[in-house]
Amino acid sequence: MAGICGSCRVGQGWGRNVLPRKGALAIIVIVAMEIIRPSLLFSARTGAAIGLVCLGSFTLAGNASAVELVLQKVPPLTVEQAPAYPENLARYELGARAEITPKTDAAAEAALLAGDPTAGYAMSTGSTTVLLSLPKIENIDSISFLHEGVHGRVTVATSNAKLSADSPQWNRVGEQDLTGDTLKMKVGPSEAKYLRLTFDVNEPGRIADIGVYSTSTVAAFTMPRMPQADSVGTVNYNLTNLHARARAVYVSSGNDVKQANNMIDDQPGTVYNFAPPDANPTAVVDLGKVTKLRRISALYSPGHGTLDFYVSQTLPGGAQAKSLQLDEATLSTMQRVGSASGNDTGRAAIDFPETTGRYILLKWTPTEPNSPFSVAEIAAFGNEKRESLVAANADNRRANDYDVKDFKDLGDAKEMPEEGPPAEGPGSPLPEPPPFVFTPIVLPASP
Repeated sequence: MAGICGSCRVGQGWGRNVLPRKGALAIIVIVAMEIIRPSLLFSARTGAAIGLVCLGSFTLAGNASAVELVLQKVPPLTVEQAPAYPENLARYELGARAEITPKTDAAAEAALLAGDPTAGYAMSTGSTTVLLSLPKIENIDSISFLHEGVHGRVTVATSNAKLSADSPQWNRVGEQDLTGDTLKMKVGPSEAKYLRLTFDVNEPGRIADIGVYSTSTVAAFTMPRMPQADSVGTVNYNLTNLHARARAVYVSSGNDVKQANNMIDDQPGTVYNFAPPDANPTAVVDLGKVTKLRRISALYSPGHGTLDFYVSQTLPGGAQAKSLQLDEATLSTMQRVGSASGNDTGRAAIDFPETTGRYILLKWTPTEPNSPFSVAEIAAFGNEKRESLVAANADNRRANDYDVKDFKDLGDAKEMPEEGPPAEGPGSPLPEPPPFVFTPIVLPASP
């Protein structure tokens, strides 16, 4: 046995078998090949996903455009998965607002509610208060946010009325130490329109991507909340929101591909883990419709490598194919809008000229092979320029943000939809009324 032949080449199909010349011992070798499963990443350049053992001078010629990536289809969301994906109410386009004390610029306040995990607020030592207001009273279940380098403690209180930050009428619902990089705290079920987050910071850092979640329902997916008109023109919102009909449609690997939508669930504390043998972790997100894009950002596990971003209006084979094969020729048909070098922060964001597309593809190439890789959030923004993402919100206060001091805000009790005209129903089975009215004549009774 001659061992492993260095002249073996793998293509998409079988090529020609080169046998020894006349006079030499002819050996015909049968090569056993394992069918590639969609969950395995296949690299023809490195031969990492499949190996061929060759004897003598056996070679295998193949097609010039070898398959590099085989992505598997992500199953559609089910009713059972709905509780894992509550809707984030703390979003600028839904009418939420933030106010930070000590006072800072309005752009920093809006950045906390923009849906971009790479845009945040630099927090200093001492006491800082963040007041959040929702457009109406909601049944709050939990809150979350990212905190990088921040050490200390946070206290959460709620109210149905807009109180001053130091009012004693705030309802304290939770307190927790700031450890790790992500905080998630259960604070309900509790009705609230206003939330007060009080930070007592020992070591400065950065907070970002605040989330306020209610109990998830199936209706949140079938009837998503529409962005408010006064916010759409002011702040650019995240288009990869799971509740805005975006979906993760293909991934290159993973033990449970049903969890792939963790990458777009607007919860920085949930992640999707790719398989460690994956040489190029790749994901495809469907925005639900063709739209204009200007910015893509991602939050992922810290590591050294390169993250490439692609935008496309269509997918080869269609979005319903059970697997998606990508080679260099296919990737060249997609618009590569940029790349970012991985670092210890695990954050990447690129701004690019306006590009039209429906599908976003992210491809990670690690410096060290077989390194574990996970993605927490993918966010995409379009239409407006980057400067409007954290636009000032001082001139966009809603009419129901009353300056109420220490008493109940009765304005929310009227936040009911106006009654419309009666709906048309089936016709009445009764006959039409006569065109005149009978007037009975009552005769006087005898004594």
